Amino acid sequence: MKEDRTDFIVLEANPLYWNHKRRPEIKKIVFRNDLTQNQALHYCMDREGEVDIVTEVSPEYALRVQSSKYAKLVFNGGDRIVTGIFNRFQEDVRFSDRRLRLAFNYAINQEEIIREAFHGYAEAVPAFTPPWAVDFPQELKPISYNPSKANQLFNEVKWPDERPLRIVTPEIYQSVATMIAAQLKEAFGVSIKLNILSGRDELRWRRVLAEKKLIPNWDLFIGSPSAFFYEGTPAFFHRECLGADGVLRASPVLPEFEKVYQAMARETNQRAFIERAKEVDRFVHNEALALFLCAPYKLYAVNKNVDFRPYRTTFELVDTKVCRGHWSRNV
Repeated sequence: MKEDRTDFIVLEANPLYWNHKRRPEIKKIVFRNDLTQNQALHYCMDREGEVDIVTEVSPEYALRVQSSKYAKLVFNGGDRIVTGIFNRFQEDVRFSDRRLRLAFNYAINQEEIIREAFHGYAEAVPAFTPPWAVDFPQELKPISYNPSKANQLFNEVKWPDERPLRIVTPEIYQSVATMIAAQLKEAFGVSIKLNILSGRDELRWRRVLAEKKLIPNWDLFIGSPSAFFYEGTPAFFHRECLGADGVLRASPVLPEFEKVYQAMARETNQRAFIERAKEVDRFVHNEALALFLCAPYKLYAVNKNVDFRPYRTTFELVDTKVCRGHWSRNV
């Protein structure tokens, strides 16, 4: 699939904007669609006057950006989480049993995954709500890595003999899924089948999951819902993964989840709404309704003479400024 876009989009500041305190600091912004990600990074890190900000920088490029003559690395909390969805439609594997879901969570070393797969640019999460969100329950802590406890619970539930564990993930999370597969194999001693989706295969797979007409042929999906939010996090992450209308839900509708979620959705008082949102995250955590992993940071390569202050949920430039040494001031 190919998306047709113009090579350049030019935005010019409105000097008469009514809010004097929020008037833009930069007269003109040019978005370049004529470059690949690698080209944009090259022009930002190795040249002056070509590209000032590159979004969606991969963690493996972070060290290169930091060592650049022209660019610096800027990051903050992101608008997505990486999580594992259990397939509870299947009858031969008992993901409906909380003990099995807990076993999977105990078997995962979140810190190792953050360190190796995200190069440290992520935060462990107790459930679905990122730690920076207004409705994050501060008392919740990530489930501790405990392979012996994981093995105990796994054996109590009794995994089917000779049954491989089937994991599926899009290409972007291949390294994460590979680490998870290794950790689960070590904890449980089961064979693993890892399926990396790309292109049309991923689109076809997502359609099957969204439609819920067929039982998916996997046990665990590693993926990342994302959203534009500041509060009411469950409306985006929890609902998407577990809700009755959630695209990523891989189970029959969960009445207990719907009860706590709808209590939040009906709340009109803002303070009570935030507390209800916290209750949803607590419920998901206590029931271990998913494989909880991390909230990746957003990474940007930014010209050293640009004062860029990123937003967590959207890409905004209203607070961005250029310093005296910036190339545009010498043109």
